[in-house]
Formats: sequence, structure tokens, C-alpha cells
Amino acid sequence: MALPIYTPTEKIEKGLYTSGKELMGLLTAREYIGLYHRFPNGSIYSESSPNERSIELTQYLDISTSENTSVYYQLTGTRFNNYTQPEYYFPILSDADYKLANFTRYFVQQKNNLDQIIEINKESFDNVNNENNRGIDGGLYQKISIIWTITGPVEEVRNANQRAITALSNTQVFEYLTDLLEFYK
Repeated sequence: MALPIYTPTEKIEKGLYTSGKELMGLLTAREYIGLYHRFPNGSIYSESSPNERSIELTQYLDISTSENTSVYYQLTGTRFNNYTQPEYYFPILSDADYKLANFTRYFVQQKNNLDQIIEINKESFDNVNNENNRGIDGGLYQKISIIWTITGPVEEVRNANQRAITALSNTQVFEYLTDLLEFYK
């Protein structure tokens, strides 16, 4: 977080202390132990109060466990440690789903490998993000949802599902959804 242009001295939290595993230098990526101060906008700097020796601090991340993370972080200043891998989900439908005649299916497609399509649950779909929050990396995966028809006359169900797949022409989902009557009842 950037240093504020101006902050009244009395609004700065001064004389804070960390004994380790809480903060690290933003540019050095080294654990910080010692006095620090915090501005009202949340930015944190070393030293008891602002001075010319103060360096910007950020939340501690043990990058020693992954050399790739360390190098990436040092080059870009960007973290990606909170992302999770997509987990395959197989829909289990209820009678209520069949009464509705359709349900929504959720997928992610890897952007740099279009053949990599994984069906996921709604919660995982909702948590796809680009902000390094817990969830799937939106920079690496594209979200796809489709309304899948499961009841009705066979030909109408087949045609409805084919139209739904065709509408997603910018994806490779048609290679994943080959059975147009999957879950049909």
C-alpha cells in the first residue's frame, strides 16, 4: 500500500513491535523484526516513527519453502500463495433439480491449455479471483457456466444442450460435454 501524501502525526500508530513471522520488507522479501509504524490507510513502515530509514513492510510470507515463489515475488512483488487448485466435482442431482428440468453446471478452463477443463462446484466457481484470495486463480483459469437441460422429450433435451454448448464457442467445453443426454431422466 502506498505511503500517504500527508498524514497528521497524531493519526500514525507509532512504536509498534513485531517479534517475527508477521511482517517482511516489501522489496527485500526478508522477515522483519523490530519497531514499526502504521498509517491510517493500512500501509506499514519500519522504524518506530516515519524517518528517512523507514522501509515499506508487508504481511509475512515464508517464501523459503518455495524457491520459485521467492524468485517470482522478488521480481514482480506479486504474491500468489492463497490460490487453490480446481477440484473436480461430479453433480449429484435431486428430485427438485429434475422438477426444474435443468441445472447450472460450472467449469474452469485453463487459459494456457484449452484442453484442461474441470467441472467444479458453485462455491469454487464463485471464488475464482485475481486478487490472491482463497480460491482458483482467475488469471490462469477462465470461468464457464452452462444451463444443462435434464428432463423433457429426448430430442428437445438434446437440442437444448447442443444450443447451450454452441453458445460457448469461445471455449473448448464442447470437447468435455460430449454426452448431450448426461443426467437425462
